Amino acid sequence: MNNISTAPYIHTRRTGNERVADWAIALLPVLIWSMFMFGGRVAMLSIIGVVFAIGLDYPVRRFILKQSGWLCFDFMSGIYGILAVFTMPVTVPLFTPVVSSALVVIAKNLKLFKGKRLFNPFIFSAGVMNLAFPKMMTAFTRPFAYFSAFDFVIDKELMEYYRVISPLQYMADGSVYEDGVFAQLYGFASGNMGEIAVAAILLGVIYLAFRKEANLYSTIAVIFPILLLSLAFPSEDAESNYYAYSIILSGAIVFISTFGVNEKHTMPITNSGRIITCVLLGCLIFAFRKAFGGVECGYIILLALNAVSPFIEMVTKPRLSKKADKKAVKSNEK
Repeated sequence: MNNISTAPYIHTRRTGNERVADWAIALLPVLIWSMFMFGGRVAMLSIIGVVFAIGLDYPVRRFILKQSGWLCFDFMSGIYGILAVFTMPVTVPLFTPVVSSALVVIAKNLKLFKGKRLFNPFIFSAGVMNLAFPKMMTAFTRPFAYFSAFDFVIDKELMEYYRVISPLQYMADGSVYEDGVFAQLYGFASGNMGEIAVAAILLGVIYLAFRKEANLYSTIAVIFPILLLSLAFPSEDAESNYYAYSIILSGAIVFISTFGVNEKHTMPITNSGRIITCVLLGCLIFAFRKAFGGVECGYIILLALNAVSPFIEMVTKPRLSKKADKKAVKSNEK
């Protein structure tokens, strides 16, 4: 039975409110740093995402799941709502978090197995939004170009004036980001609101690991294969180690490998199953990055792995030996 997950959130009983508080605290550094980089519009989009995620989830829990009282309000929906907002650029219209919240609620309540979601809610939202609105979801502007928090849609001329290429888009032709690794590590680069500040993301996931809400081995199992493959197959325009750091810090790799793979309802519960899923995720992200350049493919790949995770869990689940099985049968007969 050693193969069963030792992730602490499997064995400790924790209330929903404790989980929400821990995730909210973990996301706080990302939110604060993103507001510093992009202004008050980040707060407005986040508030809309949280409110609508909880609000749209209420009728589902009240009328479909037949919950009553305060049980109708699942505040974890708000956490998924803000995580979905973090996968967007600050330039999106104010209606965008409403759409993403609806997608979060759909994925959150879409289950094939008892207690097992088919898709990670905020990853599902990010994947669908990127497929449905590719131009809107890749309209990046430089940091410190603050836009009004109350403009429903940002003026096109103003947005074009501040528009820049993100590190991931810059690496589409095999080049490395010209402003360097530290610009990506500390968030002084263009990109989605919650993905740019890698240092802030790592602070959040370390806190979640301390609170037994995250498993750092899962994060390592995603990033390490990408590191090895980047060193083995570098770009011709850069040193292998510099290329490896740049590719790991660009796009949503760190965001997905921290918050994405630590959503417990969509990952295998076995240690080996979770590690296999994470290693596959890292290898596939690198392969698609190499093949398709600056396209953010991590969300779709993780969704595909979410769909097959019950089967990975089934294969990696420990089985009783024949002797133990016979003893169990005899004890049942008695």
